[in-house]
Amino acid sequence: MAKKRIHHYFIPLEQNNFRPHLLRPHFLSFFGLAVIFAKFFITAALFISYPSPTAFAEITSRQIIELANQSRQEAGLPPLSENFILDRAAMQKAQDMLNRDYFNHEDPDGNTPWYWLKDNGYLYSYAGENLAMNFVKSESVHQAWMNSESHRANILNPNYQEIGIGVLEGELQGKKTTVLVQFFGTTFAQKQGVDYSFASSLEQGTPLSTELTEGTAQPQFKGKEVVVTLKSEPEHSLLSKFAAYTKEFYWVILALLSLLLLINILVKIKVQHKSVIVQTILVLVLIITMLSIQTHFLENISQTLKII
Repeated sequence: MAKKRIHHYFIPLEQNNFRPHLLRPHFLSFFGLAVIFAKFFITAALFISYPSPTAFAEITSRQIIELANQSRQEAGLPPLSENFILDRAAMQKAQDMLNRDYFNHEDPDGNTPWYWLKDNGYLYSYAGENLAMNFVKSESVHQAWMNSESHRANILNPNYQEIGIGVLEGELQGKKTTVLVQFFGTTFAQKQGVDYSFASSLEQGTPLSTELTEGTAQPQFKGKEVVVTLKSEPEHSLLSKFAAYTKEFYWVILALLSLLLLINILVKIKVQHKSVIVQTILVLVLIITMLSIQTHFLENISQTLKII
């Protein structure tokens, strides 16, 4: 009995008038409305949370600073103060990565992160940088950094007194993405008596910071990229997961209807209902349209968060 019922839903038979139940108008209407509703729901949710790239950058920057200071407070360290020169340097670094298509501490010309600080007149005695891309929620980025020894060492470095954040969305390495630059620093005005000559003991796997000491060597940066797959996200991160699930839903319905249409045509090639074929093709076109149209700038962000 169950087998016959499945056949009625999937295969054109004389008993169902050669119209599989899943390709009948009421089921096709259901599939079409479900696809439209899913698109509307995720678009509305994203716009309510982040109405524009500017709002996304402002919200993320504020939250990243709050999360960093919360972790420092838990470790018994003083909070970091936002420095607008560091903010500007971070934004310039983020824009440069998007413009020149790289994700690294060093730019294609070999300039280290400290180039952006010096270029903005930030005379530091201590400085550090954390980078992230492919994210929607700031909590996910901060947790990934805290799970990385070198990035956590930056956030909890007692020598740092200031912080600056740059957040941009754009295209990197051929894909839509979000980029975050986090600069830390302490100026000479805040730490008196430090020689302006500096050196660095930065090596791969060591804390991402540059301490100014006696000497003349330029800092050498050998940051190691860490790829973090977002298996679970705290708090409101269900938003990004739902966006990914919506796409998977589209692909499942697209594959199911394509298979049903193919079966319908091939099993009884001499008995065809043109209306069934036309209506199914229209729903398939609708699904493909929903997949191809981006209604919000965060909709197509990869679910693989990268930090370096």
